Parts: sequence; C-alpha cells; structure tokens
Amino acid sequence: MVTGLPMKILRDAAAAIAGRNPTPSERLLSDSLIAYAFAQEANRLYAPEDLIASGTWQKYEVRAAALAKKSPRDNPYEAFLRIDRAGVWETVNTRQAYRSALVRLAAQSVIEGAPSFWKHYISQEPTAKATFQLNEWLRKSSDSALFARFVAAQRPLDKTEYDSFRSAVGFLVAHPPDPSHQALRKNIGDRSVKPKRKPNAQIASLRAINQHQDRKRKSDPTYCWLDTYWRFVLADDNTSDLQRATIATLILTGCRPVEFSCRLGIEVSIADVDAAKRFTFKIHGAKTATKKEISVEAKGQAIRQITLGCHSPEALWLHRHISRSGENRLVFSQAAAPYSSSGKVLSIAEQERLLTNSLGKRVKKIATRAFPRLKHNVTPYVFRHAFADALRAEGRFDEQARAAALGQQSTRTLGHYGGSNRRRKTQSVRSQQIVGIDASSPVREYSRSFPNDVGTNSRPRL
Repeated sequence: MVTGLPMKILRDAAAAIAGRNPTPSERLLSDSLIAYAFAQEANRLYAPEDLIASGTWQKYEVRAAALAKKSPRDNPYEAFLRIDRAGVWETVNTRQAYRSALVRLAAQSVIEGAPSFWKHYISQEPTAKATFQLNEWLRKSSDSALFARFVAAQRPLDKTEYDSFRSAVGFLVAHPPDPSHQALRKNIGDRSVKPKRKPNAQIASLRAINQHQDRKRKSDPTYCWLDTYWRFVLADDNTSDLQRATIATLILTGCRPVEFSCRLGIEVSIADVDAAKRFTFKIHGAKTATKKEISVEAKGQAIRQITLGCHSPEALWLHRHISRSGENRLVFSQAAAPYSSSGKVLSIAEQERLLTNSLGKRVKKIATRAFPRLKHNVTPYVFRHAFADALRAEGRFDEQARAAALGQQSTRTLGHYGGSNRRRKTQSVRSQQIVGIDASSPVREYSRSFPNDVGTNSRPRL
C-alpha cells in the first residue's frame, strides 16, 4: 500500500519533483503524490463500497451537489474553500459534515484520475527530472492496484476530468483526511458552554405543527394533526394505494425515506394475536457501518423490527390494504428510473436521491392542503421526529429501545430527534399501539460525561 511508505519519502519525492521554481504542471504532479497518499488514508477504515452499502456515500454526494450550486463553476471544492475563508458556517458540525463528504469524494477522484495523469505526464516529458522522480516513487510503492491502473491507463484526462482532478488534489492537500475524527474530538472545547443553536428544519416543522395541535385542542381535546393529515392522504385522488401504504409506514415506524428503495425495502407482515390485529415491520437499515477500530464504533442497525397493534386510522387502513392483497406479507420497495430524461445513466445514489425527493414532494403537497396556514414544510423526516417524540413521551421505552426503533446502535443521537422538551407531553395512540421493538445489534449507552460511547451487551426487547 502507498500508505505503507513513510510520509517523509512522499514529501521528499514531491519536493524533488517541484524543485525551486516548479511549473504549474510540476506543482500539480508533486501535490498529486501527497494527495494520493491522503486518498489511501481516507479509505483506511471504510472503503467506498462500505459507504455505498450504508447509504453514507449517497449522503456525501447530496452534500457535494448542494455546495456545487453555490459555486459559479459548479465546483463544490471551490465553494467549500470560499465559505471556509469567510467563516460563515452555521455550526462547527455543519462544516465538518461538508468537509467529510468532500474528503471522501476527492479521495475517490484522485485514486481514479492519478494513474492517467501520471502516465500522460511521463509520455509528454520522458526526460524530465520530475518523470524520473515519479518513476522512482512508483517503483518503491507496493500498491499493486495502483500499478495496474497506471499500466491500463489508455488516454489522458479530458478537460472536465482534469479540472475535477486538480480541484480534488488541491482540496486533499489543504484538508488531509481524519478517518477517526480525532482532530475534531480534540477541538471539542468546553462542553459546559452550550451556544444557542437554531433547530433543524424538521424539528422546527414539528414544533410548529405541535403548536398548531395545541391550539386546536383548546376547542377539540381529541384533535391530532396526524389524523388530519391522514384524512387528506385518503382524500387525495392523485395518491395511489402504494403511496398511501408508504406514507402510513412512515407515520407508524419513523423509517427513513431511502429505506423504501429496492436496495433495502420494508417487509410488513400481519397476524392476529388473541383476536387482536398485529403488524410486524422488518426494516433494513440505510445507515450502517461495522466497527473498524477502538475509536470508531459500529453504527446503525442492519435490521430492526417494530411490532404494533392496529388502533390508529392509518394502521387500520394498512391492515385492510394488506388483507385485500390475499397475502399476509408485503414488501414495500420502489424503483427509480435508471436513466435521466436526457438518457444519462444514473448512479444508485442518484436514483435513491430522486426517489427520496419524489416521496418528499408527495408528503409536502398533501401537507399544504391539510395545513394551508402552516409556514413550515412537512417532510418524511418530520414523521420520523414525531415518532421519536411519541416514543419518548410514552414512558414505556428506555433509551436503548428508542434508539433501536430509530435504527441506531448508540443512544448518543437521541437528543437530535423529537420536538421541544418544554411542551406538555401527551400520550399518543401511535406509541401506545407499539408492543415490541427488536434490533439486530445491541445498543450502546452514551455517557454524556465523556465523548465516547460505553458498550452494553443488552439487546432491546420489549
């Protein structure tokens, strides 16, 4: 592996290539050596395939696309560096989220583009001192995959590929990878001082709609915003039964929208237990990763199951919908078009992003009719936050069970879900109908006195 070479050797080789007055191409060549080593380091814990399987890579691409829109040349790296220089990030965590995404995407761009760039450079300047240094560096490297890509390279990078490669190299050199996030942990600062933060859009929406519900309950104590929303789902002629079943599952389980993709899918079974109708939702988690080292714990539940009775309006409708199919089990999954309208082949990540966007638009459109005066958007993640809020208010579920129901392997992120802690908690028929939560992995308790999770061997079962 390239990372097996001491960094001093790489820096010496890069310095020898650059010399005292390097040309722009020599500077890029020397920087590309360092960037390639950083790219290998970025992949040390999780390969791109691991991140794609967990859904993290798709999230990285979405963040990069959002940054690209802020650049005149659609360059996410330039946008990040410009915002960084201005120091206008909303929070430290926002900056870190975008940085992590761009580091991994830049690393992939460098790994894929460096062999072609190097081979073309050697062919253009076969007698240059930089070429000699590059050959020496490749000879010392024991990375067989790199050498194979170098030999197989058939053509130089085109202008678009070259510009992307140059931006990725520059970004990695300026922002080296930190796979274990140790640098961030060392700079956490004084945890006793908690600056005021604006809630994210989903929590703000949930708080607004909860306030709407509280006002309505002054005249109608039984009013529930989810009941109102579901009535509009049933009344919408443009919503198919499959879409209604999807929205019902969102409300009942708080699942992620991407978990309806063909790559994952949600299996729903019905059964009668002591003359009572029961559901079991088997959800394949979208955000999972295995443990790689002591400081990097595993995350996400590969599979979680939520068993509940049928009492809420959407639960009763969903039970009838499945019963009418003649089966006791259905799998809810949706396929996205593999091609764009222009015929471009779409990656799995892009297909799932479009699928999530389509579901979000459907949910939002119905909400604007159900709550025309609401100034906040209702998205699928608002149902997820409402589900978490109801579990907390219910009181029957400890933190491990609630984390398992949300598809987490740690209780650390529970504080990111739900509405305001100051509002009066009321029990929900939707949380009361839950009779069992099970998950494929134990949930770690998070000690708020220390930044690391403390393991526990108990598996959540209720």
